[in-house]
Amino acid sequence: MASEDKSWADIGCSTGLLTRLAHKLHYHVKGFDINTISLLVAKMLSLALPNIHYQKKDFYTIESKFDIVTATSLLSVVEDKKEALLKLISLLKDSNSTLIIIEPTQALSVVNTWKCIHNLSTWWLYKGLLVWAKAREGKAIDEKIFEEIDGIFFSHSYHLDTMVRVTYIKTAQI
Repeated sequence: MASEDKSWADIGCSTGLLTRLAHKLHYHVKGFDINTISLLVAKMLSLALPNIHYQKKDFYTIESKFDIVTATSLLSVVEDKKEALLKLISLLKDSNSTLIIIEPTQALSVVNTWKCIHNLSTWWLYKGLLVWAKAREGKAIDEKIFEEIDGIFFSHSYHLDTMVRVTYIKTAQI
């Protein structure tokens, strides 16, 4: 269980799914996104939850530092991936802080997502993944980008038949 004084930034929070999870882990959470409609939905879904704050803001303009920073499917849509990664790293409070990046791999496709659905009674569990697959198919980032950044330690884990890569990043020193 996280300490009540720990902070979490969910960059590109969309409708706040991960933001609400961070709240359940007892973090003070800020969700950032540039999409007004997504933020309205996120705020509505989080009305009864204290310590969650949403802000319409481009992540390049964020100056605060956080214990945990998450970015889901962000690098796959920005033009300069290395610059974006460096900005995300700059949001970490200290060397005990963690950046978690969740991105599609080349394996994420609508066809492969359907293969994960073993019977029609569970297809609704994957409908969000199907939407994500359609939106991000062919937009995987090369994992070598992490090797290009000095002063970080990273590890990958792969999920959903290797269609999703979660990268955990720590810094040597900030």
